[in-house]
Amino acid sequence: MSIFIALISALTLLAVLALVRPLLRPGAHDSVSSQRLNAAIYKDQLAALDRDLASGAISSADHEATRDELQLRLLDDTAAPDAPAASATPGFWTARRTAALIAVLLPLLSVGTYRWLGEPAALNPGAAQEAARLQITQMVASLEAKLKAEPNNPQGWAMLARSYKVMGRLDEAEQAYAKATDAIRTHPDLLVDYAELLAMKAQHRMDGRPEELVRQALAIDPEHPSALMMSGVVAYQRGDFDGAVKEWEKLLSLLEPGSEDARMTQESLDEARAQSAQARAQKTRP
Repeated sequence: MSIFIALISALTLLAVLALVRPLLRPGAHDSVSSQRLNAAIYKDQLAALDRDLASGAISSADHEATRDELQLRLLDDTAAPDAPAASATPGFWTARRTAALIAVLLPLLSVGTYRWLGEPAALNPGAAQEAARLQITQMVASLEAKLKAEPNNPQGWAMLARSYKVMGRLDEAEQAYAKATDAIRTHPDLLVDYAELLAMKAQHRMDGRPEELVRQALAIDPEHPSALMMSGVVAYQRGDFDGAVKEWEKLLSLLEPGSEDARMTQESLDEARAQSAQARAQKTRP
């Protein structure tokens, strides 16, 4: 139920922003562009999403899917040419009061309607998830159409690749990443995501191209958590258990103690240490 409440809260926030934002556009003296405004809103939404993940309100899978949806929205919002926000008008302060009323009343009406129509237990979380999947599918289709018209857009291809990956369309994700070379070469997050995709298609083997991508990511950011985890996997699969221990010890030092990521890393680290000790014991046997 907490997940459903979080989803309702997020949707209500999006609705409030959509209604209020046009009423609060600054005057010409503020010189704030619509793209910068969209980017600022996106950052706030992403921060709220991260807080929900940290508090346990949503799962990692829901966090990743919603994050990708927000990124798709940002790309869609910033696709049009940037323009200054509208100039101030005599009714600006009236608009601001209207915006304040919307911001206060819409969440209250949402909660009131929710309580009036039925109990939380009567709601079907599966329907909300299906609606979210449908919305993502529609947004991906829109992005596909834009990239068909404007194929020289590496950032767009990278976004499409990540969306395909979330949807399980791995072959299409690989093709999209191949067209996003210029966008991913300096972004460790994308390099790691591409490496994970290729490993998924190769029965989770990390040797070859996935390893190369992980090395590129670590060259840019030596403390990138996902890259360190995958670098440890590379070493572990090769039988270099000491190498895996080294990478995962570094990763563990970067994680929040007691977090789920720290717990899982500790389990992998313990396994690598055990394998390393076993390998040394076998070498010392007469």
